[in-house]
Amino acid sequence: MPVEDNYQSKQELYDSEKVFDTMTVDLQLTNTEFDGNLIYLLKQIKVDGKLHKNELLKELQESLGPVFRGLEVDHAYTEDHSSWSVFYALKEIIDQISNRLKVGYKTVYRGQPGDWELRPTLFRKGVSGYTDEFRRNYEQIYKSVAQKFPENVSYFSIHENLDKRAANLAELQHYGLGTPLIDVSSNPFISLLFMVDGYANQGDEPQLDIFFVREDGQNSLYQEVTKREQNRRISVQKGAFLNFDKLDMNGLSGERKIPRICLRLQYVRSSLDSATVVNLPDGDLPVAQDEGRVKVNVLATAVNDIKSKLNSYYYRTEDLFPDFYMFLGVLKSKYADVGHVDVNKWYQVVENKK
Repeated sequence: MPVEDNYQSKQELYDSEKVFDTMTVDLQLTNTEFDGNLIYLLKQIKVDGKLHKNELLKELQESLGPVFRGLEVDHAYTEDHSSWSVFYALKEIIDQISNRLKVGYKTVYRGQPGDWELRPTLFRKGVSGYTDEFRRNYEQIYKSVAQKFPENVSYFSIHENLDKRAANLAELQHYGLGTPLIDVSSNPFISLLFMVDGYANQGDEPQLDIFFVREDGQNSLYQEVTKREQNRRISVQKGAFLNFDKLDMNGLSGERKIPRICLRLQYVRSSLDSATVVNLPDGDLPVAQDEGRVKVNVLATAVNDIKSKLNSYYYRTEDLFPDFYMFLGVLKSKYADVGHVDVNKWYQVVENKK
């Protein structure tokens, strides 16, 4: 059986660094205070200095660095916040990238609340993943589901019709079964909402991935699917997929990398030089704080700020899940008793209760 047809073999060979040529843009965050609350300060936007083979990434890397340095994001933008909001910095980055797109290309986005490796659920192992047995027998499992529930899913082999197969795999993913599909959206605000939704306040560094799609349809992984009544979520979320059924040996071996930009919220330690210390009111360093807790609070308040801004633009989690069972789950999460917090103050951090 060719590697392309064998999910277990493909999972063993998969390495995102070989599949994607990734340019990172770090929004470096550190700590400061307002009204006694520890909040974040956006120090700088930093474009990586790696050598990229992809021409589009090389051009963006060369042009974006000076632009971001000129933004002076560490300057105050409101009386109660001594730097840009990370939300507006993300929006500016997205705008700058979009303005530099070549004719015939568009961008799609994916947000996630941590900096884990990009891989479809079918390729994952451990608590949130699947066994080798599941991957080896995936085709038969998919076929048996289609035979048992023909009103919901139809079976198409990987060689039969990739478009129809992807549409049916999307149905399986809709109900929670692992597939070779990764969700993306044409709307960056929707992807930002997924980036911050369900953030666990444990110091994870959220990220927003940007992918470039050829409008002539000649794409390595990008896959649009037919929107169905029972899967209205795809339409509401402006959704499409990265379809790893399309990943062949050229992609797995690193011979043909896919360009990708990864925007990361990154915590950096606060540093005060001797000149700054002299100018402090008491002429001494502030009381030392637990570095791990500082990182958690900085990232959590940045996430809360993004949530607050998205909410002001009417991007809310409950609107992205029109399915009855998912909508009720969102409501349950929204109204869970997690402590007394003023929701109008984005800089307040809710402690994680376990």
